[in-house]
Amino acid sequence: MMRGKPERADPKRLGHNAGCAYIGSKIYGQGFLVSAEQCDGRKGPGNRGHGRIFPYLGGEEVNTSPTQSPHRHVINFEQMSLEEAGRWPDLLSIVREKVKPERDKNNREQYRKYWWHFGEKRPALYAAIRPLPRCLVTARTSKHVMFSFQPTNRVFSENLVVFAAGAYTFFAAVQSRVHGEWVSLTSSTLEARQGYRPSDCFDTFPFPQPDPRTVIPALETIGEALYEARARYMVDNDVGLTKLYNALKDPSNMDPEIVAIRHLHEEMDRQVLLAYGWHDLAENVPPYYAVDEAWTDEIIDRLFALNAQRAKEEA
Repeated sequence: MMRGKPERADPKRLGHNAGCAYIGSKIYGQGFLVSAEQCDGRKGPGNRGHGRIFPYLGGEEVNTSPTQSPHRHVINFEQMSLEEAGRWPDLLSIVREKVKPERDKNNREQYRKYWWHFGEKRPALYAAIRPLPRCLVTARTSKHVMFSFQPTNRVFSENLVVFAAGAYTFFAAVQSRVHGEWVSLTSSTLEARQGYRPSDCFDTFPFPQPDPRTVIPALETIGEALYEARARYMVDNDVGLTKLYNALKDPSNMDPEIVAIRHLHEEMDRQVLLAYGWHDLAENVPPYYAVDEAWTDEIIDRLFALNAQRAKEEA
């Protein structure tokens, strides 16, 4: 439900945000997935699966694994012709046996005709992240809005939103409560789970600078400090992002490590607000576990105003 001023127009999509956020691949065929045993001997140079078997990452691994590491692999022929895919006969045989029968029954001609391709290949996504050493991801639906970096040499599932950005500045901006409150307002929710729809909550979000990839030194510093502290805690305590953020938002949890990460979050919020030039809000950052409706509503009001200003400048 929209908070704030009822006469306010819906936010506009901002041109500077275009080409940054993508939905992951819809493989449309569980037969593309291969087990660790099947991967053995097929991924190394000189072996028949080399170059066509990739780590496959979904929302569950991102939210529950302490390292956000994929535990599945997937056969990926990208946009190859059937003749080209035939250079990997063992893998093509697996897909022919396990994927094609299901595809033959599909009512979409493209799915039937190109049965060795993923249902939705998302070529624009992989073209955007290919030059980057890493990208940022978030689950499309989760209890908390949480972001983490990933190498770009993998296949991302449709359960993830993938951002063609690798700077800590970008991480700091989207992991801040400034963006979190915008997401809560503009994207869908299902019971206790928050949805992340890029067209609604990212394409419209005004970053501190018009170009969301702009590097801001103060945000680089605090973003890296939070990210590294968070990563260490998860590995040391064998917990994933969801359990970590459950603890961070529990006011009764006064574990010293949790308190330290909370303080980093609060400082990151402060630096993000300063990057916007909103010094008054930066001076009154509430505890990370607290709900301060007046503070939140003022942030939302200013974001709407900034969105309108940016949209007008781009017109």
